[in-house]
Amino acid sequence: MFDTQRVPVKVYRWDDEGAPQVESVAGSIKTILKACLVTGYGEGNKRKDGLGWEMAFEKTQEACFRSMHPKATKWWLGVDDSKYGNRARYVDLCGLLEPKSAKAGKVKQKVNNSSGFHNFIYKKDDSNRDKIQWVVVGNERAFTLIILWQDYCSFFIFGNFSSLAVADAANTLLGYASDVDENFVFGSGNEVVIFVVPMRDYKGDAPYPMSLISKVDGNYGSYPNPITGGFIADDIYLKELIGSDEYAIRGLLPGFMKIGETMPAGDVISMGTVYDNLDDSEDRFMYINTIGGGSFLVNLTAWEL
Repeated sequence: MFDTQRVPVKVYRWDDEGAPQVESVAGSIKTILKACLVTGYGEGNKRKDGLGWEMAFEKTQEACFRSMHPKATKWWLGVDDSKYGNRARYVDLCGLLEPKSAKAGKVKQKVNNSSGFHNFIYKKDDSNRDKIQWVVVGNERAFTLIILWQDYCSFFIFGNFSSLAVADAANTLLGYASDVDENFVFGSGNEVVIFVVPMRDYKGDAPYPMSLISKVDGNYGSYPNPITGGFIADDIYLKELIGSDEYAIRGLLPGFMKIGETMPAGDVISMGTVYDNLDDSEDRFMYINTIGGGSFLVNLTAWEL
């Protein structure tokens, strides 16, 4: 059983008054994170304070960010926002223990997908979108940055997760889902395709990438579901390798629920659509669809941590 605490989250958006308006240039993602995690933005009754994280080793295109909450671990998020590809811009993300810069520290942990690619894409060719449409959802212990496009999105998540391990001192994860250009992530839509790595495994050793599982994994057909008239969604669990081809549940992915159905294009359900009180919890959820990796709901009210 998970012993979770319901922790309220804040929502930051590109269309807030005073929010950073950024284009596809080096330093854009660092600018967004600094505003949402640290400094806040806006004035008067329109002001939104940051999430209370700290920042270090800031340069024009890079910085480190860490939760200051007592229950957080000592891991930092390193952000190197200066990457280019043939058709896209990338952010080099990593977890760092005792960092010396945004790229190096005593221990460095990166995400690797099945093709060995480990950068987060936030901008690909899209001549219709000069400004980046971004949303940050989070609290003092964990957050996600979501980039919205017309028919899909990319996102990454960093911070604490609820763990089943006893006295887990490394229950911090880094994960992402994005269009990875020439290293394209292929997913059936019938499974959870988010590349996630904990900072350490349940024993405190160097980790393997996690697998994710949900009760709505499987072939649920296309939206709308003929029984419900809409879609179904459920929690996402983190599976950790414990032996040769053997896995055990390590924890719960915070803030996200997996949608079972194959969802329609953005002209049917707009990316970033917000639903109120889907499950009688009075929570608000934002709908996102990832390219090749299925669809999700992001809780805009509170996360279980």
